[in-house]
Amino acid sequence: MSILGGNLSGLLEAMGSLGATMATTVHARVERMRTALRAEVRHAATTIALALAAAAFTVVALLFAAVAVMIAAWNTHPVMAATLIATAFALLAIVAALLLRDNRR
Repeated sequence: MSILGGNLSGLLEAMGSLGATMATTVHARVERMRTALRAEVRHAATTIALALAAAAFTVVALLFAAVAVMIAAWNTHPVMAATLIATAFALLAIVAALLLRDNRR
């Protein structure tokens, strides 16, 4: 009976050691996944912030371009200047809508 008891205790010790090794492995993988997730969230937040900044600067540039067209052509051709600006903004809106539609598919 003592041989059986010795084998059983050895088996239980091996199972405990295996469980501890698996717990350590799982903990290490969870830590790596947490680190990778933090880096990915940081990367996504940076990308979104830069995209918003680019969009804001683009809007400001378009407004300055519209003002430049108005200043340059308002005295001689006010209707043409207003039509050109309205057409440019309408085309930009159509392009944005088409890009949005393609992105949603």
